[in-house]
Amino acid sequence: MRPRVQLGLASFQFMINSRRAIFYTFLTLFMAEALGADFIQLGLSITLPQVINSIMQALVWGRVSDRIRRGRKLIVIGECAAGIGYLLLWTSISTWSIIIGLTLIEAIWSMSNTGWSALFADLTDPQERSTVMGRVNAVGVVGRLVGIGAIGLIYDYPTPKAGFPWAFPICAAIMFTSVVALVATVPEIERTPRQENPSSALRSLSVRNESSTRSVRAFFVFLVCWAIVTIGWACYQSLLSVYLRGRLGLTAPELSLAMGLNAAVGLISAPLGGYLGDRIGRKPVLLGAMLIQAVGTVLYGVTTNLPMLLVVATIEGVPRQVFYTIGYALAADLIPGSVRGRLFGTYNGVWTLAFGGSPTAVGGVFATWREGVYVAYGVPPIPAALQAIVDTFVLSAGIMLSGALCFVFLVHETRKRREASDPAKTVDL
Repeated sequence: MRPRVQLGLASFQFMINSRRAIFYTFLTLFMAEALGADFIQLGLSITLPQVINSIMQALVWGRVSDRIRRGRKLIVIGECAAGIGYLLLWTSISTWSIIIGLTLIEAIWSMSNTGWSALFADLTDPQERSTVMGRVNAVGVVGRLVGIGAIGLIYDYPTPKAGFPWAFPICAAIMFTSVVALVATVPEIERTPRQENPSSALRSLSVRNESSTRSVRAFFVFLVCWAIVTIGWACYQSLLSVYLRGRLGLTAPELSLAMGLNAAVGLISAPLGGYLGDRIGRKPVLLGAMLIQAVGTVLYGVTTNLPMLLVVATIEGVPRQVFYTIGYALAADLIPGSVRGRLFGTYNGVWTLAFGGSPTAVGGVFATWREGVYVAYGVPPIPAALQAIVDTFVLSAGIMLSGALCFVFLVHETRKRREASDPAKTVDL
C-alpha cells in the first residue's frame, strides 16, 4: 500500500475517532447531570442509534455496497448527511431529542461504516491486513486522545455542564473535513463482480470443502462468539462516567485524564496487537485481550481514588484497540470477496447491535433492578445506584468470559488457513 493512501486512511481514522471522543465521552454524563436522564434513558441513547445502525448495515447498506461496489462513495454520503444531522440536533437539545435524533442520524451514517470496511478490505492484502489496521488504529487513538482532551476542557466551561452543547457543531465540522481528506488521498476501488450473484456465491461456499479461511459458516460461528463478548464489554459503557464521577467526585479534566490514559494505551496495543495477530495468529491475541478486559472491568468496582483509577484505566484500555484491530482482521479473513459488502454489513450490524443494545437491554435493566433491590433493603438512593453499577461490572466480566470460552472451542483459526489468499485480487496502492 502506498504511503499516501495509508496516510489518508489514518487521517480519516484520526478525525473519526476525535469526533466520537468529543461527543460520546461525556454524552451520558451530560444527559444524567444536565437533563436528568435515568439508567434506561442513558442506555437508550446508545442502544437505539446502534440498533438502527446494525439493521441498516445488515439489511440495506451491505447490499447497496455489493451493488455499487464503491465504498468511498458510501463514506462521503454518510459523513455529510450525519454532519448535517448533528447541526440540526444542536438546535434542540433534550433527553428525547438526543435519543431520537441520534437514531435517525445513525440510520444514514451507518452507510459510512459499511463503506469503510469494504474499502479497507479492498485496499489491503490479507497478509498485511492486521499490521496496517494496527497502524491506522494507532493514529485513531491519537485522535481519540485529542477528542477526550478537548471535551474535558470545554465540558464545564464557562459553568458546569455548559460547554457540552458545543460538541454538536464541532463534530459536524470534523465530519465534513474528514470527507475532504479522504477524497483527496484515497482512490475509489471498484470491485469486479463475478459471474455468479452473491446469493449463489453464498450457497456454493456453504457446501464447499475449502481449506481457505473464506468460509461463510466459519464467519457466522465467529460472529456469534464475538457478539457474546461484545455484549459483555459494552453493557456498562453508558454507566462508567456516571459511576466514576459519583464514586470518586472527579472533575471533568480529571475524568478526561483517566479516559485519555485509557485511550493512550492503544498507541502501543493497536500496532502491537496487529503485528502479533499477523505473526502468531488472531485467535490467541483476541483471547488474551478478552481476559484482560474482564479483569480490568471488575477492577473499576474496587477503585477508590484517582491514582488507582489511572492504573485501572491503563489495564482496561489495552484490549480496546486489539478488539477493533484483530476482530476486524479475522472477519476480513473469513469473508469472501464476492460478498464482502454484504457480510461486512452483517459483521458491522451484529457488532453495533451487540455493542449498542447491551447498555439498555443488559446493563441498564440489570442496574435498575439491582438499584431497586438495594433501595428496598434500606440503602440510600445514591449509594444504591453506585453499587448497582458495581454489580454491572461483575456481570460484564462474566459475560465476556462466557464468550471467550465459546471462542476457544468453536472458532478455529490457524496460520496456515489465515494465509490462504483471497479470491478477490487486491490492488497495489
